[in-house]
Amino acid sequence: MVIVGILVLTILASGCISSYAGTKTYSDGVMSFDYPGFFNKHPNEINNSKMQEVAYLVSSDVYNTQYIIVTKNKTDISSSGLRDETVSKNNNSSTSEVLSTATVTNPNNVVVETIRMTIVLKENGEKTRHNLMYFKINNTVYGIAVYGPYSNAQHIADTANIIFQSIK
Repeated sequence: MVIVGILVLTILASGCISSYAGTKTYSDGVMSFDYPGFFNKHPNEINNSKMQEVAYLVSSDVYNTQYIIVTKNKTDISSSGLRDETVSKNNNSSTSEVLSTATVTNPNNVVVETIRMTIVLKENGEKTRHNLMYFKINNTVYGIAVYGPYSNAQHIADTANIIFQSIK
């Protein structure tokens, strides 16, 4: 029994069982955060009048589809202003439901405006879960969205928490 226990602990420690083992770090030279190691960078570009995408990460775990989009603000708006604008837009939409908002300071003393919401996609009626975070570092306002199918809501929340805890 002791040998089996040692074997199981060795396998768990090596990361062979859990795809959540390990994290990667994203940095643009101004801010950084950690995210689960099963995400890979993919080319994708969002460049609208307010936000410019700086990173697009996609989960490589086929049973845990998630996406992370990192944007930075191109206008003079605060992180709370972006949060309020996002909430207003989604409250006035028939396809989304804002579940919660909060202003929270993470362990690195970064003030983060958070939004948790559900969106029903118009194209196919699929329900998705979104966790959004807006924050300011060195006069740059960033947005990080973690989202994916509603069935992965807990995994999305877990990923968002890893990111939130590590933003600096």
